[in-house]
Amino acid sequence: MPIERELKFSVLDAYVPSLSELRAALAATPFAAVAAPVQELHDHYYDDPAGHLRQAGIALRRRRLGGTTLAGVKSAGSTDAALHERDELELPMSGAGPDAAWPDAILARLEGLVDPAALGPRVELDTTRVLFRLLRDGDEVAQLAFDAVSARAPGAERSAFFDEVEIEAGEGTTRADLELIAEAVDGVVKLTPNPVNKLERAAALLLLATW
Repeated sequence: MPIERELKFSVLDAYVPSLSELRAALAATPFAAVAAPVQELHDHYYDDPAGHLRQAGIALRRRRLGGTTLAGVKSAGSTDAALHERDELELPMSGAGPDAAWPDAILARLEGLVDPAALGPRVELDTTRVLFRLLRDGDEVAQLAFDAVSARAPGAERSAFFDEVEIEAGEGTTRADLELIAEAVDGVVKLTPNPVNKLERAAALLLLATW
């Protein structure tokens, strides 16, 4: 499966710098920022009641983005301070409803870990993502995302809210590249390395034993 490589940071507030601020911060680096459309991400994370996927370090997600529904599965991978690296498989789904079938390649990744018939949504995340494309010599090398996240368990009234910044590597982009970008962005928005992913953070804030 493809490898997702990104730096994750916590931030104290929902402040998003302007494009001109980012360009000024990146002026001494090889990178330039270009604004991208704001995204509204609606994610449901699935597991069985016993939490077998969580125990195996697997995150199973249905994501609605615009008129598209995507199925995704990610491994726990490895974490080193802000750096997260993990396997990721994401495929379009033929249906958007709760009974839509998972793609065969997703089910193959889950084989032996969980009974697909027992899967149900455990955590919902709604994210407003302000996105910037980062270019070097005109080619996109990374994406910089400012995420405002609302999390809850399906059917529950209580919600949790948090803000994050992610810098996701493109093909061939190194950790040193990501860290140089982060150092520049930190001059505009104070970044605190975040060793946990959104699902883990949401589950902790919602006091969920399983998800």
